Amino acid sequence: MPELPELEILKAELRRHVLGRTVRELIVPQGKAGDCPVPHWKTALENARITDVERRGKMLVVHLDSGFSLVIHLMMVGQLLLSSLYDGTPSDVRLTIVFDSDQLTLGQVHLKFIRLVPFHKIDELPEVSRLGHDPLEVGFDAGLLADMLAGRRGKIKSFLLDQRYVAGIGNTYADEILFGARISHTRIASSLTDPEIKGLHESIVQTLKRGLELGGSSEMAFVHLDGTEGAFQEQFRVKGRKGQSCFVCGMLVERVSIGGRGTYFCPNCQK
Repeated sequence: MPELPELEILKAELRRHVLGRTVRELIVPQGKAGDCPVPHWKTALENARITDVERRGKMLVVHLDSGFSLVIHLMMVGQLLLSSLYDGTPSDVRLTIVFDSDQLTLGQVHLKFIRLVPFHKIDELPEVSRLGHDPLEVGFDAGLLADMLAGRRGKIKSFLLDQRYVAGIGNTYADEILFGARISHTRIASSLTDPEIKGLHESIVQTLKRGLELGGSSEMAFVHLDGTEGAFQEQFRVKGRKGQSCFVCGMLVERVSIGGRGTYFCPNCQK
């Protein structure tokens, strides 16, 4: 699933390539609409200009001068592709936004995960209103993280994945973050010491920034607007490396399944 770095990359690319452009037509292929009220969407989007693109956690928000905004969650394998940059054929297109000379396609994600809402009601959406702190914001520091961890009885990985606390981290980056901090996924959140919290904060910020620098992770289906993949998955230290030697200590990386999701870790380095 695309996480904070991947969505941040798409936000920047959309701002670069479609900001200020006018939507000439909205196309939903036959049989792909589901419960989507296509006529309403066409009224709100067609002939409207894109005024901004922002990221909220693991969601993209595209604002239009019609007063509406598209809130996009790519789920596990959703893709956004711009035809002027991508020379292939998009897969399973669910929505096409046509501009004067090219088009933006949204594929591989059901339209029920896309919301069209008036701009002033975005913060009222449950999936938006419950978002916690963005780890790339200036105010996100070790002190704030310590306050959030205080009294938390759940395990630290569950804390990292809970969007109500830190918004934008998913399963992939959580494993890499915990390895970087040398903290076991089984630790109770409130049991972390001050030095461990400082290390965790540093690992959160550094890991997410590293993901950005490497163009995101294409471990699953994430691609840039031009269809190219990111390279972060090529430098995973534990994710997907079950049975391989830890880069730090040489012990074999292990994998356990928690709540249907795999967790990768080094049993020696992470305590």
